[in-house]
Amino acid sequence: MELLEGRVAIVTGGSGALGRAVVEHFLIAGAKVAVPYIVDAEIPLLEQRLGNRFPSAQMLVRKYDVSVEEQISKLVEEVVHTWGKIDILVNLVGGFWGGKPVAETTLAEWQAMFDLNLKPAFLCCRAAVGAMKRNGYGRIDSVSSRSGLTGAGDFAAYAVAKGAIKTFTASLAEEVLGDNIVVNAIAPSTIDTEANRKAKHENWVKPEDIARTIAYLCSEDCRVTSGAVVPVYGKA
Repeated sequence: MELLEGRVAIVTGGSGALGRAVVEHFLIAGAKVAVPYIVDAEIPLLEQRLGNRFPSAQMLVRKYDVSVEEQISKLVEEVVHTWGKIDILVNLVGGFWGGKPVAETTLAEWQAMFDLNLKPAFLCCRAAVGAMKRNGYGRIDSVSSRSGLTGAGDFAAYAVAKGAIKTFTASLAEEVLGDNIVVNAIAPSTIDTEANRKAKHENWVKPEDIARTIAYLCSEDCRVTSGAVVPVYGKA
């Protein structure tokens, strides 16, 4: 039996660089996967990666903006209507902005990092937890970052928003401890993507390796670890 056999997963950001690796790994592991997206240009890249290896009934690719409350509700409704449940939520939607000290950061720039990195995770978790409670099972994994755990000069807006994922994860994990719902997060350093290769970084963590960690955290094997943020730094 595969690691995620019979499980139903929503992977937000599943059409992005890390998301494509996660979706592929989840499909190989036996899960049915719903991928909400907003960037049309990313879908051919997802299709190219997956090819024709998986039956169409194993995937649900729909245009939903997971930063909009009403659209998340529709996504959850469609997934439950299609497959009868939601077992797994992977919150990959997020983004990076930085390069300014706090004294030069505008309020709009500060707020934008929270709207991009924290708001979708909160809204998606809030929408999915009810379905998980009814099913008596759930796995949730979100993305913090190395800088979110340590802080980072000139990147405070991003670091604090990602640090908030850590606190949110611990808080939600405590709330659903008695519902057989496990809530964790990962903290990558620099991910080896085409976009990141344009900048100079020291650590390169392959999306495929991160996907393996996420799959374990979202599996039945992960039963006693909840509220944790797992470093996925690669070689320091």
